[in-house]
Amino acid sequence: MSEELLNVLVKKRELHTDSVVVLELAAMNGEALPSFEAGAHIDLHLGDGLIRQYSLCGDPADTSVYRLGVLKDPDSRGGSEAVHLNLLEGTELTISSPRNYFPLIAGATRSILIGGGIGITPMISMAHALSAEKQAFELHYCGRSRETSGFVDELGTVSFSSNVTLHFDTDGDDAKLNLDAILKGVDAKTHLYVCT
Repeated sequence: MSEELLNVLVKKRELHTDSVVVLELAAMNGEALPSFEAGAHIDLHLGDGLIRQYSLCGDPADTSVYRLGVLKDPDSRGGSEAVHLNLLEGTELTISSPRNYFPLIAGATRSILIGGGIGITPMISMAHALSAEKQAFELHYCGRSRETSGFVDELGTVSFSSNVTLHFDTDGDDAKLNLDAILKGVDAKTHLYVCT
């Protein structure tokens, strides 16, 4: 079975930090994109045979665009550097249809989502899905500092912002992630998702 490829354009590009760019990709014809599940990713075909995978971080209920966040890796082998340098608003590119190797599993009474650095991206789509389903969840976002972490402002304004806790090294010891406290009282119906 061959993979479905889609032609899209960069509809919107935002620099969240010096090293994190957030892109919105839209179908060339303006129609809805194929649906995706929380936790899914797509391949970006970046030219010269360069293909890289990035998690979708938008609301799965919104198929007008695919959102993704890309960290510019100082040791980039070409992927993140190409995204940061070449994918400007209006740029056309080819992507794969979404696929998911990191899905939410049904049956949880509570879900704990932990994203470290750019690993927050699939957690954002999961939080959107859990919130829409009125499921109990908490989202923990860990990073070095607010200034170097993408999505900080956005997570303060989303409808599920009361479920979000930020943990940054620069905010002092009290703000750091305390796994013992977070995992206290978990049971077999509590699902834990981690991406770093």
